Amino acid sequence: MSSKLLAPFRTHRPAYAPHLPPVFAATNRAGSVGKTSIGYNLCVQAARRGYRVLLIDVDLQSDASYWSGWDGDELPDAVKTVHDVMLGRATLAEAIVPARTRVAPDGKTDEKGNSIEPFEVIENMYIVRGSEKMSQADTELAGSETAVFWLQEVLGTQIDEDEFDVIWIDTPASLARLSISVILAATNLFICTKPGTKEFRGVRAMIRRIDEVRERYNFFKATGVATWVAMNEGKSHESQGKFYMNRQQAGEKEFAEMLLPILKSATIVPEAYDAQEPVCFWDPRHTATATLDQMLDVMGLRPATSRELKSPETVLLPRFAANR
Repeated sequence: MSSKLLAPFRTHRPAYAPHLPPVFAATNRAGSVGKTSIGYNLCVQAARRGYRVLLIDVDLQSDASYWSGWDGDELPDAVKTVHDVMLGRATLAEAIVPARTRVAPDGKTDEKGNSIEPFEVIENMYIVRGSEKMSQADTELAGSETAVFWLQEVLGTQIDEDEFDVIWIDTPASLARLSISVILAATNLFICTKPGTKEFRGVRAMIRRIDEVRERYNFFKATGVATWVAMNEGKSHESQGKFYMNRQQAGEKEFAEMLLPILKSATIVPEAYDAQEPVCFWDPRHTATATLDQMLDVMGLRPATSRELKSPETVLLPRFAANR
């Protein structure tokens, strides 16, 4: 069955672990299409709506971790990351840290000479730290046919019922074995793109790949569906580039029901990344912040005021406080 024929706006719990919430993942075989920019900021804004969010950074660039105030490069062995979790050298809880936003430069002091903590915790949001060692993942997962199930196994056995409301996986640009692991673990996959021929080819290839993995591993309760297409760096008018405007319109027509509200080109996204602040913190009134909120609405993650969500202080902090 083609992903495009499935209900385009419906989320579901994973069949391999029905106690879990929906597991989202942002994908594309093409790089630099906004997987982290869109995914990370959707997670932050969902957390601000009251959802308890876990972001798992499996991208070798670990940009989601950096944006959250945690480096993924040249880490000491004592720091546990998603790479350790994948290899079974650490539990998920040992690699989870609170998501953070920068509030001061490194090394800043107050008038009394006391050091000022450069980061503050983002309430309701946690992240499994990424690592540049994930560049080895496809080779390390080639040892056996069952190795690709590592993420399914970890999520299904190491996350308690009602511990999180949203699980999100930030992925590398790939169609290889790590990508298969993500598809096997996810329920709803975002395919991120830009208005361009190469990127749209990547969308089509990713839809085919998701369908192939789901059909091949259906016996193992793989139910991942290409649910949405998220277009980044959209254009508002032809003066921003007639070719790209034409490609955007072609994409809007082709992906139609799967297409989320388009995130338009804006310098705020790289500025916010550079500042290590979420877009909605960097400029709450910017149109990008409003567009991300509209995406959450389409996904069904509306403000949680009417939902009974457990306090993150009582549910999460006891397990992860030691990782701060």
